[in-house]
Amino acid sequence: MKKVNVLILTGLLAFTFTACGKAEAEVADKVDEAVVEDNVDNQAVAVPELESEESEAKTTPQADPSVDLDLTAMSSTMIYAEVSNMMMEPLEYAGKTVKMEGICGTYQDPDTGKMYYACVIQDATQCCSQGLEFVLDEDKYSAQDYPAQGDEIAVKGTFATYEENGGQYLTMLDSELVSD
Repeated sequence: MKKVNVLILTGLLAFTFTACGKAEAEVADKVDEAVVEDNVDNQAVAVPELESEESEAKTTPQADPSVDLDLTAMSSTMIYAEVSNMMMEPLEYAGKTVKMEGICGTYQDPDTGKMYYACVIQDATQCCSQGLEFVLDEDKYSAQDYPAQGDEIAVKGTFATYEENGGQYLTMLDSELVSD
């Protein structure tokens, strides 16, 4: 009886080990298949990404060589970053010619009645906006030539800072409206 019990027990143990080995082999096969499928998926996705990057490069406008900083030739993310830098480090940009496009924003000081005009740029997500004040070149433009609130504009001017009522402000002097 002992021999029979030992044989049965040995058989059950052998069966248990082979069953686990088979399950591990099946799991390993499934993992290998998943890795192969994942690699195939990644390869299929990688090709269109490269093509889209190439097509974006083809459609990016060329920078205007007549200006020091052409914001019209940058992506919306880069424009937002560059304008942020201009606001944080204005002396680094003082005297540089800047070209930008955006929406015309206006403000009239209720105390003085003076009108201020700005070129306002949205960021990539269209949630945040920044703008730079501009003053049209008085030799080329009159007060009636300023764009209306909400007009799409492209403007080129010389970056500068000025003090008014105890605050420092940024502007583009001797600006001109340009068409792209």
